[in-house]
Amino acid sequence: MMFGMSAPANHEPAANLRVAEVIVLGTPKEVAQLSYAVPPAMADHLVAGHRVLVPLRSRKLTAIVVRVRDRCAATDLPILKPLVEILEPRPLLDEPHIKLLEFMASYYLAALPDVYRAVMPGAVRVRSRHEFALAAAPSLLEEAAFNQAERAVVAALRRRPMTARQLERLCGEGAAGALRHLIGGGLVKRREAVRGRHRESVALAVRLVPDVIETAPRGKRQREVLMSVAQALERQVMLVDLERDAPGAKAIVRALADRGLVELAEVEAESCDAPATSAIALSPEQQTAFNTIVRAVEEKRFETFLLHGVTASGKTEVYLQLAAKCLEAGRQALVMVPEIALTDYLVKSFRARFGSAVAVAHSAQNISERWAAWNASLKGQARILLGPRSTLFAPIHDLGLIVVDEEHDPAYKQEETIRYHARDLAVVLASHSSCPAVLGSATPSAESFANARSGRYRMLQLRRRINDRPMAAVEIVDLRREPRPSKEQGSEGAPAPVPLSAPLIDALRATLARGGQSLVFINRRGYHNFLNCQLCGEVLACPDCSVSMTFHLRDRSLRCHYCGGYRSAPEVCPACHGFGLQGQGFGTERLQAALAALLPQARIDRMDSDTSRRKGARNAILTALGRGEIDILVGTQMITKGFDFPGVTLVGVVMADLSLNLPDFRSAERTFQLLTQAAGRAGRGEEPGRVVIQTFAPHHYSIRAAEHQDYARFMRRELELRRELGYPPFARLAMVRLEGADSSAVERIATAAAAAIKRRIDAGAAALRVLGPAPAPIERIAQRYRWQLMVKAPAWSQMRDPLAAMREELAHQADASNVALWIDVDPVHML
Repeated sequence: MMFGMSAPANHEPAANLRVAEVIVLGTPKEVAQLSYAVPPAMADHLVAGHRVLVPLRSRKLTAIVVRVRDRCAATDLPILKPLVEILEPRPLLDEPHIKLLEFMASYYLAALPDVYRAVMPGAVRVRSRHEFALAAAPSLLEEAAFNQAERAVVAALRRRPMTARQLERLCGEGAAGALRHLIGGGLVKRREAVRGRHRESVALAVRLVPDVIETAPRGKRQREVLMSVAQALERQVMLVDLERDAPGAKAIVRALADRGLVELAEVEAESCDAPATSAIALSPEQQTAFNTIVRAVEEKRFETFLLHGVTASGKTEVYLQLAAKCLEAGRQALVMVPEIALTDYLVKSFRARFGSAVAVAHSAQNISERWAAWNASLKGQARILLGPRSTLFAPIHDLGLIVVDEEHDPAYKQEETIRYHARDLAVVLASHSSCPAVLGSATPSAESFANARSGRYRMLQLRRRINDRPMAAVEIVDLRREPRPSKEQGSEGAPAPVPLSAPLIDALRATLARGGQSLVFINRRGYHNFLNCQLCGEVLACPDCSVSMTFHLRDRSLRCHYCGGYRSAPEVCPACHGFGLQGQGFGTERLQAALAALLPQARIDRMDSDTSRRKGARNAILTALGRGEIDILVGTQMITKGFDFPGVTLVGVVMADLSLNLPDFRSAERTFQLLTQAAGRAGRGEEPGRVVIQTFAPHHYSIRAAEHQDYARFMRRELELRRELGYPPFARLAMVRLEGADSSAVERIATAAAAAIKRRIDAGAAALRVLGPAPAPIERIAQRYRWQLMVKAPAWSQMRDPLAAMREELAHQADASNVALWIDVDPVHML
């Protein structure tokens, strides 16, 4: 059969058919895993992992084949419907990925259908729906007899086919009756339309139509697009390249095509196997690490390497040269980064070396972009795929290398649906793919360090910066001894000004005078942390969450950084109606304003989730920083991760102890990692770097270790405390999380969950400890109350069965009470 075409009707006896067991995406739990007959035309092609179209009730939906049985069981005989279509020649998932998803279901105590539906993006989902279209143009006599609703429906369908819901929304309540009458009269027909990325994508090239110069284009942008095509090799440009260089070009091209000035032609996308730039000579330490890992690449052997390299030690160059060896061996590579912000930067490095062999996929892309990356990877055109945790499930069929950059970063932990850790799953996928996994970081997690110390991982170290550049000099400023600065002139209220110490201000001025660039880091955004009334004490809190709302000066709004709630900031206190509202605390927005007042000659910009939300905004800020167009960049932790800007010679940390005060056993580790990573941004060029860290806790061991950028010193102290308290890596944790709109129901189910697990302790599972239940530190988010309890044990095997039994016992009760019950294995966030 031809892939992408429907199978012919099946008339053979059911006993001769094979049966496909599939997981249907986008359906309720009770119908998620079903069996279908495999038509004879598909029998020789269909394997586990194929994406197929299946009939379900009156629609056709996407499903993933998880098993194909050789013969049909007797119970299947008369009732199985046949598969409709195989959507790609190659399976979307290969055997290593299928095994990975099975492992996820087992380890994270989740149903296999839930795992598939959680990791498959919307780009792979296809579904049919019923649309209505004009069957024939109505005559003038027929139109004269139409009522108002019928005229509106016909006018709408003249533009394009629509669903019944779309017609009702556009034409009003009378659309349903009008539609029935028009169908009965033969003027409108109903048809089934399949929507989604269900065919193989093709690349589109933009070509000039002959004699195009004779027709003048309209507008400057149309002329620019035509000029780009005219100047290109063979007078054609790939549409995706035009859109990348000039966002919005697709719409312009289609307008030009409608006018006959250009034509769109389908072409087979070409992969680029040859490097675009030459490799850089490795330092002795880099060469040793490369030689050790590359043997596993060449031997197609699984091994996990922990690449511990100080900041600016050249880990990226090691990744690049390993990827080149992987491509030479004819295999594909997966490079994972913790955040989308870091993806843009790393993509430039890889594309400079490997050209169009590199694809990137992440959740900020639209469906077309993401599917294009997945499809290129599936067809082998994209030999290297980059992206955050979700790229772990992309269709790469012959993995030869997996790189997890910044492996310590908590962003690798998924905090919704199936709460998996992508770093750990990358190691599992590498084991099934017979390839090495490289975990890289300047500040490896305690768990990875312990795995290296026990021999599960192999530690490789890069102790020196490239060209033996010195580490940045770090200065600790004790804010307890700093004189309290005066209030900012012209600021709105705020009894407590931004604590910018004299050493930090002097360092910023000196750096600016030398023509250097500075990064100023604070892990809070907004202008004020909250508004409170000085007359009655009222704090303006989010109505849907147990937190105060953050004040943003730009649009004078109050925003909840947990549920996304938004409202305009009031002029008077809503409780006492007095004019006593004042702002407390500060974030990146207020810090930027304070620096602009202190250093009016400096070009200051800000990078946080508020300024980076618009597509391309992050990349624009980083590009401006790289060009020297920004003197001081203020930002949250996203400015501390992985960026390499030689012009940055100063890093200032305004409040180093913010993360120390969180109710989390990892707070010291995260503080050390943040400070060390932030310090690593300074002095990566020819000029030496300087770091000024302001803190109210200068003697804390995490801050002292960060001052000397001494990872070993910090980890020794941290592991001593973890061992004493029985926390990972010396114990295993699972967090049972419960959420619901009814606080009493959530508390009741949480209490029942704790009791169910404790019964297993009485039954002999003495190694278990149950802490709680108790309300979560943030008890309510988005109108849902949250409770949690923690389970501790020396080994995962000792807690698996009690947790599974608890979930099975309470699943029906929780569903009946509209309470979501989640088991978070190896939790990362405690809030």
